[in-house]
Amino acid sequence: MNGNWDGAFIAKSVDRGISAWSTTAEEVSRELPKLAAEIEERLAAAPWGVGAEGEAFLRAHFSDGGPTEMIAQCKRLAEEIVDVGDRLRQAIDNTRQTDADIDHDLTRMTREV
Repeated sequence: MNGNWDGAFIAKSVDRGISAWSTTAEEVSRELPKLAAEIEERLAAAPWGVGAEGEAFLRAHFSDGGPTEMIAQCKRLAEEIVDVGDRLRQAIDNTRQTDADIDHDLTRMTREV
């Protein structure tokens, strides 16, 4: 391979991949709040009890943020999944438009010569 990009293009299968990414991102955005609320509700019920053993479990379970930190990280990850898909789609659209513009310019140059 000589490193030349002549003839390189973005295959239409990219559209299917981006659509699948978007579908998954939408599902994550829709389902995560429900799951997080369910976990938070169950944590609020304090099923570990109020005795010494319950207090020990609570301290161990919530050390370093515990499940609340996990929920926060999942929410940030879900936002990133949506954002990456949007940015990737924009990058692909920009690349395709640039390719079309270059092709148009090259066609005009050929005619003018």
